[in-house]
Amino acid sequence: MRAKPLIVLLVAISVAGYWVYRVTRHAGVEVGQQVPEFSVQDQTGREVQLGEYRGKLVFLNFWETACEECVDEMPELELVHRAFKDRKFQMLPISVDSNWQTVRQFYRDYNLTLPAFLDPEHRTSDLYKVEKYPETFLIDASGLLIQHLIGPERWADPHILSHLDSMIRQQETR
Repeated sequence: MRAKPLIVLLVAISVAGYWVYRVTRHAGVEVGQQVPEFSVQDQTGREVQLGEYRGKLVFLNFWETACEECVDEMPELELVHRAFKDRKFQMLPISVDSNWQTVRQFYRDYNLTLPAFLDPEHRTSDLYKVEKYPETFLIDASGLLIQHLIGPERWADPHILSHLDSMIRQQETR
């Protein structure tokens, strides 16, 4: 008879411990905070640093070719890139695939022109505490996180495009 309350207590403690672990483990950058600096390789092999894009709205997106939701989202990311590439806006789609060959083939298969970056050792995605792909961080001109989205979005939706346009205009008036 006494074992049942003890088991219930142990289960409750375990569940609470799990949630505390998840919250503290995923406690990455919060909206309004300065984002961590990083460098990644672009498709030419050049090391690119986040700080190079100060003064622009940065659209940092972590993805991988094996992620079905990422694949579905890519044509819309291409549309966003084409819509805003000549403004104070920088797309940083960072693949966590293990090699460039996979990413280059993916770009050819989907006729993508947006920039490509690779994080095969997950250093940058770990720095940002990314746990699910795709995951997107919108960073303002001064390096502050202004929005964090986990999972796929319908980027081509007119409301979302208008919201992005508004955020870019804010960067352009600075």
